Amino acid sequence: MEPAVWIALLAVFLLLFAGRRRLRNQRRRRDRRRRKENRFDMNEMIRQLVGKRCVVCLDGGFGGSLTGVLEALEDNWLSVRTGKGGALELVNLDYVNRIQELPEKKK
Repeated sequence: MEPAVWIALLAVFLLLFAGRRRLRNQRRRRDRRRRKENRFDMNEMIRQLVGKRCVVCLDGGFGGSLTGVLEALEDNWLSVRTGKGGALELVNLDYVNRIQELPEKKK
């Protein structure tokens, strides 16, 4: 093929890729804005779970989840004590999808 055809195909590909990225970023901004509007209600619900063992499901590029005891909630940050070593992790509430309380282990 001629170089002009390759350049045209590359230009079309780049335009499609940039358009998809722009839409994805717009959706993320919209979702964050909605979360900020509902943050105060969410903070009150999370305060009820402080001191309990929970699973925190994360969103965004992180994915995955954290399992541990919720230590504290300050502004937009949640501290979670995880693992047997007791590592403390801080999580931004903008990236939290859901929090599920785990039942207490019976001995």
